[in-house]
Amino acid sequence: MGRAGLSLSFFIVVTAAVLFGAGCFSERDRSDERAAAGEPVAAEATAASSGSVYEGVLSPGETPMGWVLRRDVERNEALALIGAITPSLPPSRFRTDDTLRLARDGAGDVVRFEVERRNSDLFIVERGDSGEWVARREGKVFRREVVRFSGVIENSLWASITGRGASPELVVLFADIFQWTFDFLTDCRRGDRFEFLVEALYDGEKFHGYGPILVARYEGALGTVEGVRYRLANGKAAYFSSDGQSLQKIFLKSPLNYRRISSRFTTRRYHPILKKFRPHLGIDYAAAPGTPIVSIGDGVVVKKGWNGGFGNYVEVKHNRTYSTTYGHLSKYGRHIRKGVRIAQGEVIGYVGSTGLATGPHLDFRVKKNGKYINPLKLDAPSADPVPASERRDFYQLGHFYLAALNVIPSGEGRPTGGGSLVPALLAGARSGLLPLAPVAAEDQPAP
Repeated sequence: MGRAGLSLSFFIVVTAAVLFGAGCFSERDRSDERAAAGEPVAAEATAASSGSVYEGVLSPGETPMGWVLRRDVERNEALALIGAITPSLPPSRFRTDDTLRLARDGAGDVVRFEVERRNSDLFIVERGDSGEWVARREGKVFRREVVRFSGVIENSLWASITGRGASPELVVLFADIFQWTFDFLTDCRRGDRFEFLVEALYDGEKFHGYGPILVARYEGALGTVEGVRYRLANGKAAYFSSDGQSLQKIFLKSPLNYRRISSRFTTRRYHPILKKFRPHLGIDYAAAPGTPIVSIGDGVVVKKGWNGGFGNYVEVKHNRTYSTTYGHLSKYGRHIRKGVRIAQGEVIGYVGSTGLATGPHLDFRVKKNGKYINPLKLDAPSADPVPASERRDFYQLGHFYLAALNVIPSGEGRPTGGGSLVPALLAGARSGLLPLAPVAAEDQPAP
């Protein structure tokens, strides 16, 4: 379908949606009846016709490997099971509300390992044709509808979005889209505007949860930024501006959620403990003890340990130009050690007050070519844009999404049956590029 035909079809169908189905794009009942209501289910063996099935959940602090070993599985076998599932579901991504099952045959041999996630994804590990353990993922098929949320910032981003009926998880998804552009704790202003379209997932008539945000816009003093979700030919989904530039940058705007900036970058600051003026070549972020601290970019840990006045300290080298340091940590991330490679957003430690500190905070510093620079003025380059070979498809999708963002109303109350209009429109217009007809749960954001 040509671009003109797409636009005409779009406005015909969306106009019909506005006139006859405005109530369809509205707030949902977000209760999840599958959430655990009491104590975790104790692991137990259930008799089966040809063996037994052990079912349970991870205890706080327990690893998947530990859970399997407690089912009397030999260590080599346990390593093979966890190794098979790791590419699809790394051990660090397991949660205490996942349901784990281990099946044995009548001879007591392990024949199957399952992990059922709260979002209904099911990961299964079974023997392959050559006898090795092989994992696969089965996703449940949901009916999808599209909901629009919009509003004006009155206080915080959190309060303003949830005040429009959105769930807390949507605040996180929205903030994640712009995390390389805005620090919503410092850049958010009264009167700024937000709006986004998101998929609501239904199992029959029962609301299940949310899929990805399709398109989002934030208008503030720093300008207007739009993010369009697009799945690249390599299978990776990411957010891009309307001209195809990636919203993701090589560095995050900040390494943690903080309460305030207690000290800024300066060459002359009065030290509250040493009682003298000295340079402070970083930013102090005041935050609650134990607040997670993440690496602002991919890199390698080059230092970990006690560093004088910085207390517990981590330094990450990101490339030949940039490195970052994190001081006064209460403790380190689980896998943090010198020489380990870490990803952007990976937890490297937790807020503390070790070393010369009057209270819990993070001392965060950035070095460029070996010299400290002001972290708040770090202008990080963006990740790769949409490839030239995919630009036409992206522009078509982006034009469509942004137009939909402008005309779909923000309704209130429980939706009625007309909510299928927009998903059908999207599915037809995209010609299979990113189908929004009912699809498997595997297209949902990773939890």
